[in-house]
Amino acid sequence: MTGSRGALWLLWAGFAALLVLELAFAYAVPSRQHPWYDAQASVAGFVLALLSLVAGVGTFTLRESLALREIRSGTLDPTTPEGFSRVRLMLFVLWTLCLVIGLFGCGLAYGAASPRAALPYLIAAAILLVLHAPRKAITIPSQERSLA
Repeated sequence: MTGSRGALWLLWAGFAALLVLELAFAYAVPSRQHPWYDAQASVAGFVLALLSLVAGVGTFTLRESLALREIRSGTLDPTTPEGFSRVRLMLFVLWTLCLVIGLFGCGLAYGAASPRAALPYLIAAAILLVLHAPRKAITIPSQERSLA
């Protein structure tokens, strides 16, 4: 059990490192020759904010519907290889959605030629990544939690 939790934390750390690379990417990529006008950047920012909101809510929906509900009901035991594989896949998709939010910010930063435009997206992605870090509630079956 400890090894599986350690593997999840290692995977999570990889996603955190990728998010830091997204931040570096936003500042390292050279500015466009013809950046968007302020109005264009505002519209793109609004659309990307809506997409980020959908992705952010999607992370919570995915976590609640696929894993937590099944773990609580006892139909999914994360200590079995199949159960752990399912939880790992769910967390992988969840953390990928967090990185996608950061990529939306990088796209806006590139289009607007302003690396600071990516910061709200990257901060939101980092907060979601921390909120969805591996927890005992995900990796311990409901029978053991009820005894604790």
